[in-house]
Amino acid sequence: MRCFGVLGLWVVLTASPNEAQTRISPAQLQFRKPPDFTPVYAGRKVIIRGLVAAGAYRLPTCTLLGIQDANSGAVLQLPQDDTRLYSYQPGDELEAEGMVTPLFGAVTLVPTHITVVGRKHPPEPLAVSVRDLMGFQYLGMLVQTEGKVVEASYNSGGAYLLLSSPDDPYKLFLPQPPNRNMPNVDHFAKGDTVRASGIAFQFCAKPPYNRWYEMVVRDSSDLTIVGRNWFVPPAVIAVGLVSMTVVGVLLWGRERRLRGQRKRLRTTYQLGEEILGASSPETILKRISEALPRVLGVTGVRLYVYNRGLKTLDAVVEDGGEPSSISLSSPPGGTPAGAVACFHYRTLLVIPDIDRSPFPIAGTAGDITPKSLLFVPMMAQNEVIGVLELDQDERVRNFTNDEQALAQHLGNQIGVAIRLMEQRSVQEQLFRTEKLAAVGRLITGVVNELQTPLSSISDLAGKALEKAHGSASEREVAAIGAEAQKAASMVARLVSFAAAEQGEARPVDITGLLRNLIEFRESDWKASGIRVRDLTSRDAAFVIGSQGQLEQVFLNLFVHVEQSLASAEQKSLTIRTSVLARRLLVEISYSAPPEARKVEDTASVLGVTRSVIAGHGGEVRLIEKNNAEPRFEVELPASIKDRALSTTASARATPREFSRRMTALVIEPEEAAQRQILALLAARGYRVVPVTNSDTGLELAQRMRFDAAFCSIHAPGLNWVELSERLQSRTGGFILLSDGYDAELSADFEGDGRFVLPKPVQEPELDRLLRLVEPAVAPVIPISKTGTA
Repeated sequence: MRCFGVLGLWVVLTASPNEAQTRISPAQLQFRKPPDFTPVYAGRKVIIRGLVAAGAYRLPTCTLLGIQDANSGAVLQLPQDDTRLYSYQPGDELEAEGMVTPLFGAVTLVPTHITVVGRKHPPEPLAVSVRDLMGFQYLGMLVQTEGKVVEASYNSGGAYLLLSSPDDPYKLFLPQPPNRNMPNVDHFAKGDTVRASGIAFQFCAKPPYNRWYEMVVRDSSDLTIVGRNWFVPPAVIAVGLVSMTVVGVLLWGRERRLRGQRKRLRTTYQLGEEILGASSPETILKRISEALPRVLGVTGVRLYVYNRGLKTLDAVVEDGGEPSSISLSSPPGGTPAGAVACFHYRTLLVIPDIDRSPFPIAGTAGDITPKSLLFVPMMAQNEVIGVLELDQDERVRNFTNDEQALAQHLGNQIGVAIRLMEQRSVQEQLFRTEKLAAVGRLITGVVNELQTPLSSISDLAGKALEKAHGSASEREVAAIGAEAQKAASMVARLVSFAAAEQGEARPVDITGLLRNLIEFRESDWKASGIRVRDLTSRDAAFVIGSQGQLEQVFLNLFVHVEQSLASAEQKSLTIRTSVLARRLLVEISYSAPPEARKVEDTASVLGVTRSVIAGHGGEVRLIEKNNAEPRFEVELPASIKDRALSTTASARATPREFSRRMTALVIEPEEAAQRQILALLAARGYRVVPVTNSDTGLELAQRMRFDAAFCSIHAPGLNWVELSERLQSRTGGFILLSDGYDAELSADFEGDGRFVLPKPVQEPELDRLLRLVEPAVAPVIPISKTGTA
């Protein structure tokens, strides 16, 4: 664009008259004509006027002085040895007359006459970019620019710096003064940003004269470094420092997290050892309640243990807590519903926000419920022992996979610990049983020796009584006979205690059994000052079981009560029986003070009796409340008298004939229960296929049809609810074997070919269920000898 402007001006001037232009402006002095861009006024005498912008510059061949007006500038040139230009100072307004002479492409005026016409304020350097200085517009003016150094070096005339430019580099030239040292530019490095002030000039030795622009700088004081070239840019350093800081923070956070994980792992190992070494579920609950808030960040811990007899989840409570249970067949609302679901599904259940939970666990109005819940099934040998519940009351949170895995690990350890407690209890019971058996053998030996003389005394007393009839000694002889009979009765009772009954279960009258024991211990109770209230029913109450084992159970409870009442001021013992919903309840309450109740003695007597009662399909428990007497409750399945008495006959009854032999599938993992059911069904003409798990039973049912299927609620594999649905179309009836009578379970499950049979199996109840199943089987059609019906 500048080239086209110069060309236009040149055309105008060449078209004008040829008379001399003696007075021109600095801008006109810079006019060029193409194609070489030589000065238009070259060789002509002119007069120009301008303001001195800076002092004179001394080059190796000449001296230069820049003058300028508001729009442009011009350069006055004199020989090097002519000192006239040094007398003018910045701000002097000059009028110069002379010849227009090119100097290496630049336009200069060689003055013949210079007049100072005025004095003004020195002009300030005009800030111009390097790009704009690459042209004719600012030549001869005092300018200032900034740029990055691409080269710093020297030549014969002085030193120079090259600044980066889109086209050719822009030169900053520092001429060497006469008799003085070369200007020093060694401290300028490539990439430094410098600010320079000087006269815009041009040094182009050959045409065309439209390139190689430069700035003449007086000395290095007019050069200022405004930005150093860093080996590594500050931005990169800053980014590096930030990156290092971020990496350091991340590494610190990672180390802190790993340190926390290691600490959690050590705490978990220690907690696992304490769990496995605990003596009771209450101890386990106390320890995990202290540790898990630190390990998993929860605010509450609850522990539920499965009760096989009652089909409930019993909450483990610390000392002084109120015991509670959750029914598995009809669970209440609130958080217990989640525990029951976890138990049934046998899998970990995470509820990050109970307000969005699919389970009805929000509770009722006014209840304080946690924000988040984690239910963990406690597994041992592929069996659910109970449920561990972890609560977060303060905030909604989602338990991570690692936290879930850790919780499941601890839950399994708790399950194993509880199973080991049960095994230790069984071992202790076996040990006690062995001791009792040894004592029994000793007693049996002594009693056998006593039976013969006592029998002889009774016979002799009878004969003597016949001879002494009507005499004075008749009364004494009769007393001898009565005492001998009493001694023989006591010996017989000792025999029944010492010899454990190994035969099959038979009807036992609990009412009569309790009266005999009361009579047996009555004299000792009177001697100890114990007042006895016998509130047992006058009617016989039968259960199916072992009379000797049941006598041992109640005798152990009576002896424990005697020991607890030894230090009591008021000594009272109440024995009550009642029958409700085919369940016989025996209550033994006593007035022992709290300080006389030793926990270890109570646990010992309960441990001895619980297994025996459980083997009879019942349960024994101790009820202790603040304002009431402690009492033992023994609950057993009651049996109807006439059915109980006909048990043996029904077992030997001739099987009914059918068109084909009946086939039953028995899924029972317990060997003793399986053997009993096999014997009972075989006695009734059934062909029995026994298995120990549900998966095998289902596989057999898919290959052949069974007239009846018996399944234990403890059978491993497929759960019994789903198994009953799958076998409904493949069997004549599905009979669920439960631990004792359960009214809720019977009400929920029975119907549509499904039945509930409590264990131990009572033959009248078995016969009733078989009669409900067998009508679907066609009766036998006699076949004549000729082969026709």
